[in-house]
Amino acid sequence: MGVTGEHWLAPPLRSAAQSARVAAGQELDDAAVMFYFDGQVEAAGYSSLTPAQRNEFTTDFCRELARLRRWAAARHWLPCDPGDLQIIVSDKFRISKSLVPAWYDRAGHMEFPAGRIIARNAAIAHELAHIFFPNGNRFLAEGLAVYLQAEIGGNPAFPNFGRPLHELAGEVLQAMVPELALGTPGCLDKIRVTALDRIATPSPLELEVGEDFYGEGPRGQARIYPVAGSFTQFLIDTRGMDRFRTLYLRTPLVPLQHNAGPPERWLDVYGASLAALEAEWKTLIVGAAKR
Repeated sequence: MGVTGEHWLAPPLRSAAQSARVAAGQELDDAAVMFYFDGQVEAAGYSSLTPAQRNEFTTDFCRELARLRRWAAARHWLPCDPGDLQIIVSDKFRISKSLVPAWYDRAGHMEFPAGRIIARNAAIAHELAHIFFPNGNRFLAEGLAVYLQAEIGGNPAFPNFGRPLHELAGEVLQAMVPELALGTPGCLDKIRVTALDRIATPSPLELEVGEDFYGEGPRGQARIYPVAGSFTQFLIDTRGMDRFRTLYLRTPLVPLQHNAGPPERWLDVYGASLAALEAEWKTLIVGAAKR
């Protein structure tokens, strides 16, 4: 899906919201964190969440915000300042969103499906990563968000729901490329990470594997997101966070502009092309699949 057709439910006036001032271990520049639930969005006076579930979610959210800020401080990675955060929970939402709204110049706007909140498997850390570390390269943006949800998230969430990222990546890659089970050289040649790196926010991650197409639907994203998270973990584990941060900052998110970044930036930062790094990552995945 391109940039057309995106829309969000407009939040009500601030006075109608449940508001919270969140210290999260340090000041948030006096920004407000405001929660809106179902009926408040529609002014319909109903909600699928009980008061206890609302309180549970706000507590979980503040905990995840504190964890993310501590993670960033420990790595000297200064997060973006999105201003006030508006968190909207509704049965109308099918997926969580915060990166695409930021691209549309709505930084701080977050959406969560009510069902995920009730099940307590909402990807809160993932969406907060998009808020504080947005990126013009969709592959890197989702890779870091998936990695952080797995690394510091307080609850299991999409796409791995608590499973190790490399393990899940191997599983989904085998579903896309059955030859992976044989562990033969070149069995993952059909997978092109270089193609994912060309996708600029807000376009969804899409991948062609032979005659199969994996797009923005649940089937496609359930396979592509583990690949993005696993590749990010590989980069951080083998080359360190400093280099990954340097690469990440080469493609800042600028509202209404497309900026996936030139391929040469990989060589500049890592001293190796993306294709070479991809080959090394594939060797790791193939080796894990053999065990």
